[in-house]
Amino acid sequence: MIDFPSVADASYKRITIHIGGYYVSKEPSVVKTILGSCISVCLFESENKIGGMNHFMLPESKDLDNVDDYNNTRYGIYAMEVIMNEILKLGGKKSNITAKIFGGGNVLPGLTSNVLKIADKNINFAKKFLSDENIPIITEDIGGNTPRKVFFFNTENKIMLKKLGAVSNEFSVEQEIKYSKILEDKLKEQSDITLF
Repeated sequence: MIDFPSVADASYKRITIHIGGYYVSKEPSVVKTILGSCISVCLFESENKIGGMNHFMLPESKDLDNVDDYNNTRYGIYAMEVIMNEILKLGGKKSNITAKIFGGGNVLPGLTSNVLKIADKNINFAKKFLSDENIPIITEDIGGNTPRKVFFFNTENKIMLKKLGAVSNEFSVEQEIKYSKILEDKLKEQSDITLF
């Protein structure tokens, strides 16, 4: 099992992010995450060499006030705004930002409701958000049916990616099932409500 690649020597800060996590810096860092149906967007501002990465689970929440155990950045709409704003706070210019997107794998085809299609929703959201913000996507590795491990070298805008097997001790199928179940339950709750 690869922890961090050997090229990520002592001169790099090593960061691991999970669902809802993000990291933005102009210090040389390598940011690692593992993706199933989730998406990670890596933004890079070329003039000031500022890079950021997020890891989100769903495009958005209809009612964040009633979301118990989720932090806002588990939702793409917030995760994207946060890393863009952090880049701007560090002196970056929006016109110099490019994007790379990863994930959105259909890793649980038999367990996720056809109505939800989480992976597809995540991919469509990321592409639309970036298009609406006029941020070009220069690289993508999305869709399919395997989990991915992604390393982002933030000040170089370099990616190392490893596709993981269907059975891997690096990817938690249990976590993916747990979150899928929570989402399906919330969707059922919403469909049981009758408005007058």
